[in-house]
This record gives sequence, C-alpha cells and structure tokens, in this order.
Amino acid sequence: MTSKPSTQTEKRLWPLFGLCLSLLAGCAPVPPSPALQPIQQEMRQATQPSKPERLPAAVEAALLPDPTLALPKEVARPLEPRFDLVVNNAPAAEVFMGIVSGTRYSMLLNPQVAGSISVNLKDVTVIEAMEAIREQYGYDFRVDGSRIFVQPLTLQTRFYAISYLPGQRQGSSEMRVMSTVLTGSGGTGGTGTTTAGTGSTSSGTGGSSGGTTSIETSHLSTRLQSNFWGELQASVGLLIGCTTGATGANVAVSCPEGRSIVASPHTGLLAIRAFPAEHRLVADYLRAAQLTVDRQVMIEAKIIEVTLNEGAQSGINWSYAKGSFSLSKGDGLPTNNSRIPSGFFTLGLITNTFEALLQFLETQGTVHVLSSPRISAINNQKAVLKVGTDEYFVTGVSTTTTTGTATTTTPSVTLSPFFSGIALDVTPQIDGQDNIILHVHPSVTTVTEVTKQIEISGLNSTLPLASSNVSETDSIVRLKDGQIAAIGGLMKVEARDYGSKMPGAGDVPVARILFKNSNLTRVKSELVILLKPSIIRNSGDWVDNAKDAMQRIDQMIVAPKP
Repeated sequence: MTSKPSTQTEKRLWPLFGLCLSLLAGCAPVPPSPALQPIQQEMRQATQPSKPERLPAAVEAALLPDPTLALPKEVARPLEPRFDLVVNNAPAAEVFMGIVSGTRYSMLLNPQVAGSISVNLKDVTVIEAMEAIREQYGYDFRVDGSRIFVQPLTLQTRFYAISYLPGQRQGSSEMRVMSTVLTGSGGTGGTGTTTAGTGSTSSGTGGSSGGTTSIETSHLSTRLQSNFWGELQASVGLLIGCTTGATGANVAVSCPEGRSIVASPHTGLLAIRAFPAEHRLVADYLRAAQLTVDRQVMIEAKIIEVTLNEGAQSGINWSYAKGSFSLSKGDGLPTNNSRIPSGFFTLGLITNTFEALLQFLETQGTVHVLSSPRISAINNQKAVLKVGTDEYFVTGVSTTTTTGTATTTTPSVTLSPFFSGIALDVTPQIDGQDNIILHVHPSVTTVTEVTKQIEISGLNSTLPLASSNVSETDSIVRLKDGQIAAIGGLMKVEARDYGSKMPGAGDVPVARILFKNSNLTRVKSELVILLKPSIIRNSGDWVDNAKDAMQRIDQMIVAPKP
C-alpha cells in the first residue's frame, strides 16, 4: 500500500528534475570563439618586450675576454685648465695658437684662416674660448679627440639627413547645407530630352511645372596642403640669403654668391653650401623642425547615440556632470551652476577615462555606442577613418525620343554612390606645452531607400531613390594631453510604432482595423562625440595602447550569467 504513492511521487518529480537540468545547462559558460584565441595570442606577444636571441656558447666564449687578464686601470680625466684671454686686434692665426699653448690640445689651421681678433675673456677653457670666438667672428672649428681643426670664413658644403616621407598631400573637409526652391512656371517647349533629379531642370512638350534650383545656405570648407620638402627648401633658403618662388607645386630657389641648396626627398638628404655661421643657423632650424614633425597623436573617439529619457527631453544636461568630473572653463562655458545650453557646443572634460562619462550619459537616457574608432596621426597631418558601405541609387532620369516610322521613347537613369556609415576626419597640431588643437569633422550617415513613382513622357516608372539622414559637425577644439572633448547638441526626433496586432488577422487589410493597435511615439535622441587625444612619446606608449586593446578583446569573452 505504501509503494504506489512513492512511485506516483517519483513520476511527478521527473519533469521537475529535467527542468532543473535544462536551467543548469543554460548557466554553463559559452566557450570562446576560436577566432578570438589567435587574436589574444598575437596581442599578448605584441605587449611583451622583445628579448635578444642568445648566441651559441662557442660564439659567446670567443667574444668574452679572458677572466685572468687584468682590467685596465681607470685614469682620471684631468680637469680642463682655465685662463684669461686678452688680445686687441691680433692676427687670428696667432690667437688660435696661443689658446692651446700649454694645454693637451693641438691646433690645426686652414691656410686660408685670416683676419684679426679682439677679445677679453676671463676664466675660460679652450673649448669655451673657441666657442666665444666662433659666436662673434664666425670661425668654425671641429674637435676630434685632442685635435682642433679651424676652418676659414669661406663657403662650405654640408649634408643634413631629414627623416620624412617624399611626396605631397592635399586634403579638404567640406560641410554644406543645401535647400531647393522653385524657379517659376515653365513655358512650352519642343520634343527633346527630359531630366529629373536633385538640382536639375525639367522641360518637355507642352507647359511644364518649371524647374528647381539648389541654393547653398551654409558652407564651411577647410583645406590642407602639405609640401614638406618644398617648404623646407624655401625656409632653409631664406636662412642662407636665397630667394624663393613657387612654380606650380614646386619651389624654385635662387641663391647668390655661390650659395646653393639641393633637396633629395627620396634619399632624405639636404645638401647646403653656405658660410659656417649660416650652417649653424640651418642646423638649429632643422633640429627644431625634425622634433616638430616627429610628434604623433593617438586619437580615441567614441560616437554615442543617447535616447533621452523623460527628464532630458530638452537635451543632455551637462551641468549635472560636475560632481563626477571637472569641466574646463573655455570660451562660452558657464562657470556657475547654471544649465549648460543644449545646442551645439564643445566641452573640455578634465578626465582621462571614458567610464565616468558613459556612466553619466546613462543617467540621461539609453546609451548606444555606434563606433569606437582609434586613429593615429602625425603632427599637422590629416587622418581619415571611414567605416560603412556605398550603395548606388538613382539620382537622375532622362528620356530620349526618336522620331521615325514610329516614335520611340527610351528612358535612362543615372546612378550615384551614397555612403552609409561613420566617417572621422581629424587634423592635430601639438605645441611646445603639449596642448593639442584638433580640427575634427565626424559624420554619421544613414541612407535608406525610398520608392517613388515618376511619370516621364507618359511612362510610369518606379525608381529607388535615396533618403539620407546625416548628423555631422565641423569644429576646432583645444585640449591638453589626455583630456577628453565632448561634442554634443546634435538632436533628432523620430516616430516609432510600438503597436501590437493579432497574428494572422492583423495583417489582413480589411480586418487590420479591428485586430491591430498602433501606438506612435516620438523618441528624441542626441548624438555625442567624445574625443581623447594622447601624445605618443616613446615605444612604451604604443605598448600601453596595445594592452588597452587586449583588455577590450578579453572583455568580449564574457560568460553569461545563469
């Protein structure tokens, strides 16, 4: 009598036991994608410092000195003697010989060394005296060990190595706001070619409705032309007394008195014939120019779309963020606790991480990170990043009518590519105090297809036309190294249908009214662009960026919560 209830209880528990197994199986971690494992391995190898290969034991034994040999005794270098030098209108050759008299230095004079020198120097060494005379009289010298070679005041040819790419670069960034207006009613025309499209004019047999004209209401254009070798040749030419002139894209240099300058971009050499004082000036200029062009910036950007909640329908209130991080006091930025305007603006945020910014934006609405591009750019050089697709749409329609035994109308269409995606155009400039000026032009473009029925010469044609939704800015911002700039105020409103319907019956045209509920809601969203420039100073900065990228890849492999 007692076994039967136990069997029934076990039968009732079996489905519950199977349900528990299914839930536990859903909590099992998902194995990482096999494509991510080699990526992680390569990133870890990139962040590890390279170790030199160990030589064979026989080679190391041959290179190492005998440990029984006595090490040479370290000889203390004697201090440079100091003396006073007072001469008045003395021959230059005698002055140079007298400077090294009684010292360890030897003096070698060029036979063309001439002229007279008058100096009064106190407590100087040999090298300090030579540098003072060179600075005042222009006699150039070179020290090789304990030997000093003095050159005359004549033209000399020297070669300078410049590390830079050959060629020229040209870039432009444009932003236009166009509008279309009617040009008036059309008259009567003969049979010909009819064209329809954006910014085109229609004509045909009989009275037409007129045409349209595109008017440019706003236009911003930024152009950048980089001709490093031409500009370098012109600048150095001015330092040595040459005149420069532009012949197209090239630079012509005309030098007097035997001076000359020759630039070879492919070999990276600059040959200059000038006086010693001019060579010193050129060397200082090239040293400063090389340091400037070698500077590099890593720009990390985040393009974010924030679907605003009920409390932020007028835009993101950045004044609430002052408790999380500081706002730099730039032009037009309120310094009190008043609300920051929600129109287009640029803020400098004194923080070096994006986490605090993202957490703040989550208090204003739902955050969608559209893209997180990272791009590196040389100082004063434009860099462009483009991620998206190009699709072709109809931008023009024309018909050709042929009259003969029978009238034939042949339509033809014009296709043009439309970009849909994210584009980022940046140009950095770094000054001596590590301030970064960025010209930034980000754009987010969404192109959808709209079907239009157009009647052309009595023929009905269905054409797929492009409808573009563009959000873009063109701005110049000034930041510190590692500081984040926020560009906001780009708001849009769209209608979304959150309705419901009965499956099957809701799709029937007649019964749709009874079995379908439509709930149109206006949704406001704001586009926010965050930019963080970081100056690359050495290879360690590249390793830090590689480690940061590796951490992001590791975060892609996250086990789902049970």
